[in-house]
Amino acid sequence: MLMLAREAVVGMLRVVPLFSRASDEDLDALAARVRRVSVRRRQLLFREGDACEGFHVVVYGRIKMYLLSSQGAERPIQLIGQGGCFGDITMLTGDRYFMNVQALEDSLLLYLPREAIVAVIERDSGFAMAMLQSLSMRVKGIVEDIGSYSMHPPLQRLVYFLLRQLPPDGGNSARIELGFGKNVVAAHLNLTPETLSRCLKELVDDDIVSVAGRSLLVHDVERLAQRVGRAAVSVAQPG
Repeated sequence: MLMLAREAVVGMLRVVPLFSRASDEDLDALAARVRRVSVRRRQLLFREGDACEGFHVVVYGRIKMYLLSSQGAERPIQLIGQGGCFGDITMLTGDRYFMNVQALEDSLLLYLPREAIVAVIERDSGFAMAMLQSLSMRVKGIVEDIGSYSMHPPLQRLVYFLLRQLPPDGGNSARIELGFGKNVVAAHLNLTPETLSRCLKELVDDDIVSVAGRSLLVHDVERLAQRVGRAAVSVAQPG
């Protein structure tokens, strides 16, 4: 296993929302316990029911967390990219993984054991409070995503998804590196691939977005956001 420089690990942890308000001392203590994990495309990392003894931060790559129906169909619940993490909520409750976790592409992860997090929490109440706030926001975001992707018309689901993928620079045009196959995104949004294609074509025809390989170019973020309201009152096509 190749080791990463402590300074590099601290820099990677600092961009994770979970640690955005952590002190240099706390980050340095966590970096000392980090383990580098390389995973291959399509590798199954955890199954539902596996023990969760720590959590992972995505340095690069894409991770899918999904449930299986009684018929064996996959329903992606979370699609996690660079800077995201998984296992943190489950780790703190002491429960086992309640979803399956799979790499969608070759990925590099940083693993932090539960005892390392607990040690910092016990030492620094400010870190503990900031972490609780971050976890609460993540849970809230997951619930909002599930509601948006399950209860709204197809076009609105796609628009919500794209808005969540926008980079944080706040510009009115942006490039979104999807990294997720069409079938994965469709399942995540509870749509068929055909319905997803129709919704995307509508945005392309209206010159709001264009497709460039596995990237999506958003020409006008404001117009894209306006489609949320228009889609909400449209008649939904069956997904």
